[in-house]
Parts: sequence; C-alpha cells; structure tokens
Amino acid sequence: MTTDSIEDAVVSAARSKGYAINSTTMATVAVDLAGSKLDGELIAVPGKGSLSVQDYLRDLHDRAPSGFSRLQQPDKPDDRERTISEMRRKRPLDSGWHARHAKATGITKTMMDEIARNRA
Repeated sequence: MTTDSIEDAVVSAARSKGYAINSTTMATVAVDLAGSKLDGELIAVPGKGSLSVQDYLRDLHDRAPSGFSRLQQPDKPDDRERTISEMRRKRPLDSGWHARHAKATGITKTMMDEIARNRA
C-alpha cells in the first residue's frame, strides 16, 4: 500500500465523521505517515508500531483543529447559508406588490396568489 491509500483512508474516515481536511493538514498527514503501510484499518508506522485510522484522525484533529471543516449536508443547509428561495419566502411582500396583485387577472393572478400563500 502506498501513502496515497493511507491518505485516502484518512480522508474517508474524516468524511464519515462529517469533516473535510484542508491541503495544509493533508501535507501533515503525508509527513507523519511517510513510509507507513495500511493493513486493513491499521496504519503500520515504521519503528513506532500500529494505530487505527480513527485514532490517527482523532490525534490529527487534536493537533490541527483549524485544518478541519464541517461538511455541508445537501439536505441540511447551514444556518448561515440560506438559499435565494428561502430568503424570498421570509421577505414580506411590499405595498406595491399588493397593489399589482389587486389589479391582476388570469394566470398572473393565479401565480401571485401562489406566491402570497408560500410567503404567509
């Protein structure tokens, strides 16, 4: 096994915990584990013994917490990141919109009614 497979295992373990690792921290992984071999879930470090990928990841996170960021879950937007449609739903409709809505007819009236329902 190469160092790349060990790095892949570390990245996969981080992702399974909900984290992404930045490139600077990945450089630390490469230096820490140079010459090591992956044996299943264990990393055999030359002259130092073996440790699990999870234990290494925990140690790395303790040493370099700024190198980890939370992964964005596609079905759970971050509280700080709102989509345009969410912002529109929360924004109140102004008086000009209500005046146009009162005069609208046909499909325009139907669509404006739907907008009003979605924002209420």
